[in-house]
Order: sequence, then structure tokens, then C-alpha cells
Amino acid sequence: MFKFASPYFLILIPVVLFLFLKKRKNQGIEVPGIEPIKNFKLKTKKYLIGKYLILLSLILMIIALARPQLLSENRIVKKDGIDIAISLDLSQSMLQEDFTPNRLEKAKEVLDEFIDKRGNDRLSLIVFGGDAYTKVPLTFDHNVIKEMTRKLTVDDITSNTRTAIGMGIGVALNRLKDSEAKSKVIILLTDGENNSGEMSPSAAANIAKELGIKIYTIGIGAKEIKVPSFFGYKTVKNTELDENMLKSIAETTGGEYFRASDSKEFKEIFNKIDALEKTKIDGRTFYDKHELFENLLKLSLILLVLGIFFEYVFYIRIP
Repeated sequence: MFKFASPYFLILIPVVLFLFLKKRKNQGIEVPGIEPIKNFKLKTKKYLIGKYLILLSLILMIIALARPQLLSENRIVKKDGIDIAISLDLSQSMLQEDFTPNRLEKAKEVLDEFIDKRGNDRLSLIVFGGDAYTKVPLTFDHNVIKEMTRKLTVDDITSNTRTAIGMGIGVALNRLKDSEAKSKVIILLTDGENNSGEMSPSAAANIAKELGIKIYTIGIGAKEIKVPSFFGYKTVKNTELDENMLKSIAETTGGEYFRASDSKEFKEIFNKIDALEKTKIDGRTFYDKHELFENLLKLSLILLVLGIFFEYVFYIRIP
């Protein structure tokens, strides 16, 4: 982009051109005793080089005074990231095969895709069963989160026959409580009910509310599951998932509860959460100015010196 900071100086260019052409038109050489020869000038084309150089020098000086500028556009983008703690159930029931290949592997798959979409956010990974602990603290290094998520197994929790949902939330709250992010979110994934831990889910939800932390709860599991029996497998209703509790946690904290009954729903849930918790992006445009004044002035002075040389030194003028 190109502009003049003081364009009003440019009006002098036609004035200079007019005076130059007028002076040339009026030039004639009178020789005593001979009628003025109007069409003959001793100033040849070569001799006029000096005048043209001086004229060009003056024009460049005027352009320099108009302060021509090259503008390059730049954009500052301000991104307010979100801090997200993912709290994942690693109890034995997560090996149930109502998802392919099982609930845990499907959870890891959709989490991997979700992490890829959260480029501006800090993420943390918490796991829980009968107890809970932080697998990865808040970090912008999403490759670490993805790698650790892929390696998760139910054996990462020693007491994996029980489910401490309140503790899973509590550990996530410890990771987020000192965060300065404008938005803080916990995503809780479980397939069961709270039957272990020192902190109840309702108490954890109330603390989250006080800290301004939203909790999105995801209940994992088909509504009917196949269980082994004496005659092979039989289909029974999945009664382990405490949906009322998960709904209450979400409502208390301003989040939302989702039920993942199959693989398609599971992916759609994370697409919805991704849409609900968007990173705020503000931008403003500014221009870098590159002044051409100095270069044009230097060039005009060089041309002026050359013009004076050709006009008054190099060629002999006839008086």
C-alpha cells in the first residue's frame, strides 16, 4: 500500500513544469546584424540534458516533501485461551464392550480428536477410579496430553473396582483453582456411580460453582448392555450410570450433561463442547510505515549536482 503523508505539496509539480516550458518557449538567440533566428537554438539536445536533470531534481524534491510512504499491513491477534481439565474414569467397567473395542478405548479416541481442536488452550489430564490423581498438569504441550491419553489403561489406577467421582472432580479443581484464565472448564467422563472417595460429587460441584468453574459431565455406556450368563450372553438394562447425579453436577456449575450411548453420540458430544467453549479472539490492524523521503531527497540532490555540472561546466555556452 502506498500513500502521501503531505499530498498538498504535489500541486507544485504542474507549476514547476509550466514555468519550465514557458522559459523554453521564450528562449531565442539574437546575433547582432542578423534577424533573430527563431527556429535555431545553439542549445542542442545534449546541452538540454542539464536543464532536464535540474527539472527532474526539483520534481523529486517536491515528491519528497509530500512524504511518500510504503505501508505494510499487520494484524495483532489477541487470544484468550481456556483452561480445561479432563477427568477420565479408569474403573474396570470402562472395559465394557458396548463400544468398539471398549468404552475406554473409544473415550481415548474422541479425546484425541478433541485435543487437536483446542490449539489455544491449556489442558490437564486427571484419572480416577477408587482414588484420583493428576496424570498431566495444565500445559500447552498437547502432544504430551495426547501421548499420555493414548497410553492409559485401567491398571493406572490401583483401586479400579470402585469409582470416586467426587475425587475426580476435586483433583481437577486443584489444577484449575489458581488459574488466571477467563474461562475454566472440567470435562468429566464416567460410566458409573460414586461409591468411593472422601469428597462427594455434590460438594465438589458446589466448590466448582464458587470458583466459577463449569463442569461438563458425560455419561458413558449403552442403555442396554450384554453380560455373560450360563447360556452365553444376555441383554440387560445398564443401571450403573447415575445420570441424576451427573445432571446435578452440570446444572450446579453452569455446565451441561451429555449421554454417550454409542460412538456417534460420543463424537457429537465433544463437537458440542468444542462449540460451546470457544477461545475468544480479538484482532486489530495496524500499518508499518516506510518513509521514502530520505531516499528521494538523496536522489534529487544527486540529479541536481549532475544537472548543474551539465548546464554550467560540461558544455560551453555561447554568450
